Amino acid sequence: MKKVTLNGSFPMIRAAVMGPVVRALDASGAQCDGLLEEFGMSRKLLSNPYEILPLTRYVAAFERAAEVVGESALGLRLGSEVQLTELGPAGLVFLSSPTLNAAMRKFVLALASWQNTTTCELLRDDEWPIWTYQIASPQIWPRRQDAEYSLSTMCHMVRLVRGAAWNPVEVHFEHAAPVDLKPYARIFRVPVRFQQPFNGLILRPQDLDASLKSADSQMARMMERHATDLIARDAMPHSITEQVRDLVTRRLAREKLIVADIAKDLGLSHRSLQRHLAQEGTSVRQIVREERQRSVEGLLEREELTNAAIARAVGYADATVLWRATRSWKKNNP
Repeated sequence: MKKVTLNGSFPMIRAAVMGPVVRALDASGAQCDGLLEEFGMSRKLLSNPYEILPLTRYVAAFERAAEVVGESALGLRLGSEVQLTELGPAGLVFLSSPTLNAAMRKFVLALASWQNTTTCELLRDDEWPIWTYQIASPQIWPRRQDAEYSLSTMCHMVRLVRGAAWNPVEVHFEHAAPVDLKPYARIFRVPVRFQQPFNGLILRPQDLDASLKSADSQMARMMERHATDLIARDAMPHSITEQVRDLVTRRLAREKLIVADIAKDLGLSHRSLQRHLAQEGTSVRQIVREERQRSVEGLLEREELTNAAIARAVGYADATVLWRATRSWKKNNP
């Protein structure tokens, strides 16, 4: 299988994917800001579509949103309405490719710039081609909304380039069948099977080789290059210490840093994370202290910032806590 992943990185996804979820919450009149806060997010954070979020939080927030909105098939609906720009370069690569075969294969490669730790590929070994999608980590569960959103999105994209009348041959999902199957019939218009080994769309061989009217070779090359640049820019280092350091740096000012949360976002247990860091001669507490000190030293060079502003920027309650911390650093490192 072709595994879309950034080597050594924690499960991540771009903030742009939360756009449809936020719109659905707002349209329903739900307390969107409260739900975002529950999962360590905010509208300000999500305003940057390239911001990196832990995949675990996105998946859990999507599941919770479906409950809050009272729409069990929320992912199905949002996938059928998605804006391709929210899929980053992968969406535009798909739209501008010459054939559906090329579109799906290039989409798989470009998707690595938008999310990782995902098994996603186009299989043509059997009589019927299959496009598959699955989060690689079994610990991220339940994940029904993400799976249904992803397959509904792919079906929607194919209809954009092949016509609204296009249908797959069959649809497979890894999760159990829900009580209400009408939304699946409405979205896919073909048989849907549940509790399968993977999530996938079964296609016709002739679907893949037909030319697409939306083909744009220049746009495709640009988006492939953009995806490659994003992957290279945000590739994470291999060591657990550096992955923790990256997480701490990203969320230093935004949320309370709790070891259990960091472990979960890395796909590890609390105990495993502590053991790995101990083997590398450090701890979460030490890494947080080092990153705070580094950030404070940089911010102190900016004359326009008050001590209170610097304190907030590194997650301290106020300037007094910052002052105590700087005294401790100077004492330990004269």
